Amino acid sequence: MFKNKNISDFVYEKILEGIVQLKYAPGEKISENKLAESLGVSRAPIKNALAKLEKGGYVIIRPQYGTFVMEISAERTRQICDVRLSLEVQAIKAAVHAVTEEQLAKLEVRFQTIEGMAEDTDEKREYIYLTDSLLHQTIYQASGNEIIPEIMDRYSPEIQRLQRANMTWRDRGEGTLAEMKKIFQALKDRNLEGAVQAMEEHISNIKAAIK
Repeated sequence: MFKNKNISDFVYEKILEGIVQLKYAPGEKISENKLAESLGVSRAPIKNALAKLEKGGYVIIRPQYGTFVMEISAERTRQICDVRLSLEVQAIKAAVHAVTEEQLAKLEVRFQTIEGMAEDTDEKREYIYLTDSLLHQTIYQASGNEIIPEIMDRYSPEIQRLQRANMTWRDRGEGTLAEMKKIFQALKDRNLEGAVQAMEEHISNIKAAIK
């Protein structure tokens, strides 16, 4: 289990994964004892991981009260979406004429799979989320700009949590899917204006929904 990483790194990644995937809800109190038991480790790496997570802004440690998952901030959401809007519009402008037929074919298979899935299920919502991530990653790769994905990766856990909250709590799975299809169709058509408009709509709707 710990072949390529130490115990503290493993624990940190597992707790962060739980926060990102909303297994630990914003504001929820986290039990060090339960974490240690579920991960099969002592409390020492749990404490180290939580301290690192607090430094990253994912939890808040209140002495004598406990550790709590950081709430989703409307203001920080706005700031992240504003940065995403700028970077992702730039990326899609470069990608729309550079994305390959092979990349488009992989996305096409994803969208076809979604169409065959049962409505209003966790499985479908998760697949939409994964396809959304693939769509954005494909755009970054096709853009040829190596800096954009580097910047986005820095805020990836927060972005992922926002996306999951957007689709789960605001019931925007189908709305998100419709926006993704618009972006994909514009890429297939090599429609620069349509691609930019679809991307702007997608990011703006995330910001509005979380707010």
